[in-house]
Amino acid sequence: MRFVTRSLLGLFLLTLTVALLALAASSLVSALKDRNSGGFAGRQARERVFTVEVAELTLGSHTPEIRTFGEVISGRTLELRAAASGELVQLSDNFREGGRVSKGEILFQTDPANARSKLLLAENELVETQADLLDARRNLTLAEDELSAAQSQLDLRKKAFERQTSLSTRGLGTDTAMETAELAVSAAEQSLLAKRLSLANAQATIARTQTLLGRREINRDEAERILKETTVRADFDGVLTGVSAVLGRLVNANEQLGSLIDPEALEVSFRVSAQEYRALISQDTGLDQAEVLVTAPSGETIKGRIDRVSAAVAAGTTGRELFARLRDAANLGIQPGDFVTVVLREPPLSDVAKIPATAATTNGAVLLVNGDNRLEEAFVDILRKQGDDLIVRLNGLDGQRIVLTRAPQLGAGIRVEPRSPGGQGTPPVAAPKPEETVAITEEQRAKLIAFITENTRIPEARKTAMLETLRQPRVPKAMLERITERMGG
Repeated sequence: MRFVTRSLLGLFLLTLTVALLALAASSLVSALKDRNSGGFAGRQARERVFTVEVAELTLGSHTPEIRTFGEVISGRTLELRAAASGELVQLSDNFREGGRVSKGEILFQTDPANARSKLLLAENELVETQADLLDARRNLTLAEDELSAAQSQLDLRKKAFERQTSLSTRGLGTDTAMETAELAVSAAEQSLLAKRLSLANAQATIARTQTLLGRREINRDEAERILKETTVRADFDGVLTGVSAVLGRLVNANEQLGSLIDPEALEVSFRVSAQEYRALISQDTGLDQAEVLVTAPSGETIKGRIDRVSAAVAAGTTGRELFARLRDAANLGIQPGDFVTVVLREPPLSDVAKIPATAATTNGAVLLVNGDNRLEEAFVDILRKQGDDLIVRLNGLDGQRIVLTRAPQLGAGIRVEPRSPGGQGTPPVAAPKPEETVAITEEQRAKLIAFITENTRIPEARKTAMLETLRQPRVPKAMLERITERMGG
């Protein structure tokens, strides 16, 4: 029974093999017949034609714009500090978070009792010193009069001595009278010296009193200043923030109790790439003529002008930080710390064209469609990059048809079938649908740029293009996800 089963199985396999061989022979014979009859040989290889979107290059005037994000900061802020220690005895009703105050308004006052007592003591000491000075001047006058009288007395004694000398010469005087006259002159001279000493002492007393008077005046002025500093007033119209004070609280000298912000002096701090900054300063008009449009959180647009450029680049950041002064910002309800959108408009560029960024390489190579619908390579000068568009100088290519998207399989000499993006004729240059972009922090940007720079497997041309894209305010989402995945998170 087993032998029969195996025999039948072998017969089945032999039959199946013969059938397959017959099928293969039939296919081979059919192919040979087609070849001999010219089936494949009669066919001709057709040129592959690609469908591309094209647009006509037209010259015009375009205004370069730089779009970025910024933060509203205060250009005029005053820290409110207690100049004198003590108890808060007076607080303005507006001295609270968000309170509006006017110039000269009293904000708060510390206890002025000690300062007032010191001022009274200083004033009393000053009055006492002034009285001492007046007394010293009277003594000086008396000393001068006594000196004058002593000098007159000396002159009289000398005259009397001269008369006695004359009488003695003629034999009329006595020796006793002569000695008496000489002693009188000597006594008068001693009295004169004493009066001169008194005069010098009176003059020195006046000098010392005047010096003391100056110190007393300084003490009086210092006491007045301390008393004045117990009351803090607003130096300008503004809004209070960071207020931390209650009535009756003890404060220390130089303790900060709040800040005063001028709502009229608001600025926007924003950052542009180094390439965009070079483009700004390369203009003859410079940064002063660049118009700044700031979109507030409420949707209102505020105009401004670039005021200054940061002096240094902070660690971990790229590009340049600019500061723009706003106009009439207080009426639009923005405050320091608001996150705003900034559009920086340069002066218009004439005789230029705008093309999609996908239509050109980094060195300005573009593909044109000639009259035979074949591609030709040409070069344009890239002047500005505007998001997903490029502002270029055509170099005599105006009126030509340009390929809007430069695919890898396209090149010079390839035949194409041109069509407009909308399917109706050849419209002006229009950019394709832009990629989804996202905003990243400066710390994330620095990490991404460091990763791409250190990667040796990326070609230099591709690396340069990626670094330029990463330095933009917004980065393509797909590109960010790819790089983040390669970085491991």
